[in-house]
This record gives sequence, C-alpha cells and structure tokens, in this order.
Amino acid sequence: MDFSHYSDQSVQMAVDLVNTDLDDVAALRRFVAPYEEDWVELVETCREIDERDLQEVRDVQRRLRAVFEAADAPAAAAAVNELLADSHASPRVSLHGASPHLHFEPARGRVAEWLGSATAMGLGVVLCDHGLQRFGICAAHDCADVFVDTSRNRSRSHCSTSCTTRENVAAYRRRQRAAGD
Repeated sequence: MDFSHYSDQSVQMAVDLVNTDLDDVAALRRFVAPYEEDWVELVETCREIDERDLQEVRDVQRRLRAVFEAADAPAAAAAVNELLADSHASPRVSLHGASPHLHFEPARGRVAEWLGSATAMGLGVVLCDHGLQRFGICAAHDCADVFVDTSRNRSRSHCSTSCTTRENVAAYRRRQRAAGD
C-alpha cells in the first residue's frame, strides 16, 4: 500500500523500531545507520549517540507500541499526538532526493526526538487515512512483533511469512495428529 513517499519510509521505520531489540548503544547506531542516506537530517542528529539516547529511544519504542496496542482510534490518536508533541515535530519541505517533499521532525534535538517525530507522523497518516484496523500484532503464539497491514482486504494476521508458515505447519501437524488418533 502506498501511504506516500514520506509515510512509507516512516511507517516501516516505526515497525522496525518497535520490533528491534536495542540492547546497547551499538545496536541503536546499527538501527539508525540505514536511514541516514534517506534522512539527511538524521546524520547530524546521530553523530554522538550515547546511553541517554538509548534510554530515550527505548521510551519511543514503548510509546509506538502503544499505538499498535490501542483499543480504539481515540487511544491510538492520543498516543500519536503525545509523541508528536513531545518530540517537537514540525513540518518542513525537504529538498534532498528527486523532488521536494514534507518531513516532520524537530528543528534540533536528539535521536529520540527525531525518531519519535518521523515515526509518529507516519503512523498518524496511516491512522487518519486507513484506520486503526491496519495496525496489528503478530498472531503467532511465540511472537509479539507489530506490523501495518497493507493487504487489500485487511486480512493479515502475522508479522512475516516466516510466522505465517510456522503457524500453518503447526496447525497442519495438529490436524494430522488428530486424524491419526
């Protein structure tokens, strides 16, 4: 599903951030590195990531997960709005890349503010344009990863094909055992 140039990247970044174990500062640096090419403002923000940044980004992860776990659209909107406000998100036209496009980010700040702004804005676009039912938590019994359902009929229930396959194989084996009894 094409949410827009801006939100496609930020939605995927939100999902990736929630699903990533940030065990240490090095893990945070590894997480941020692939986004630096497309988000040129991030390069300056992330020059000196430290333990404080790690703790702040873990808080952003928790707050983003709350959007996926929200019981209803008002709760999800409140979580997005609080994160946008706390991260000082401001719209601005960015000129990097092929054509001008909007970014929502703090004028200055630490990596957590930058990640909070960009990811909350992306999830906000999905919530407004496509509804809360597009946010999901994997239905696999041993997985708690989140995802944004991009299927046409909103039928996705797993975070990945690996989880879908593992669950289907387990169900098949249960049926085979039951048929054999």
